[in-house]
Amino acid sequence: MKELTTVYSTYLQVVYDLADRRTRDWFLTGSPWTFLLLLGSYLYFVNSGPRFMKNRPVYNIDGIIGIYDIAQVIICSYLFIKGITFGWGTKLRLFCEPVDTSNSPLANEMALWVWMLYMTKMLDLLDTVFIVLRKKNNQLSFLHVFHHATMLFLLYYTTRWSPGGHCVLNGTINCFVHVVMYAYYFITNAFPEYKKNIWWKKHITEIQLVQFVLIIIHTLPTLIQEDCGYPAFGGGLIFLETSIILYLFSKFYVKIYWKKKEN
Repeated sequence: MKELTTVYSTYLQVVYDLADRRTRDWFLTGSPWTFLLLLGSYLYFVNSGPRFMKNRPVYNIDGIIGIYDIAQVIICSYLFIKGITFGWGTKLRLFCEPVDTSNSPLANEMALWVWMLYMTKMLDLLDTVFIVLRKKNNQLSFLHVFHHATMLFLLYYTTRWSPGGHCVLNGTINCFVHVVMYAYYFITNAFPEYKKNIWWKKHITEIQLVQFVLIIIHTLPTLIQEDCGYPAFGGGLIFLETSIILYLFSKFYVKIYWKKKEN
């Protein structure tokens, strides 16, 4: 009984006492059980969605997807510009910027920014919904599902426990990549004739690979510098997730572009 009490006390301390007091009760940032239910529902949809669509016709949702792509470009552009204005290299350190948990205007702006980025990762789950409804199951790869699920978890953790500091620059880089990516999706969806000829299709994957390398380099000091100031656990999660994604994207790039070129 005493052991159970200790476990429960530890759980309360980690989940509630150590959580950032500003963000721990924000929308979809509350109880971990609510988040796990959301994540579980997504993974359930990944498995059940294709079965549901098996004997049904493809949904014509090109118009909805076009609106979605434009919305992503606008939102990610805003977050990218806002992320730059925080002052990296001037007001903020490029490396090892601690999480400011005060109620200063800048600290609160950064916390809100992280939460907004978290909301975009929720929005990103519609990518999977569109794949299923259009019966493009070849795109429902392990890479796709793993990337969406782990990014969602990473942003949930960051928003609840460390909303600000060092990791915001990583998110800013990610927003720039998403602007380019969803602009490409919009163009090829609105003008299908460009899908095979648009020159930057291959380079989008290359930009993503560069992004992952930059994030790994930027995160490394949180793991090897003792007085870094940013939580090593959060840095470790970012480093691990990004390293796995870099490996999976590299395999995809080699398979799609190098091996096809050789053949």
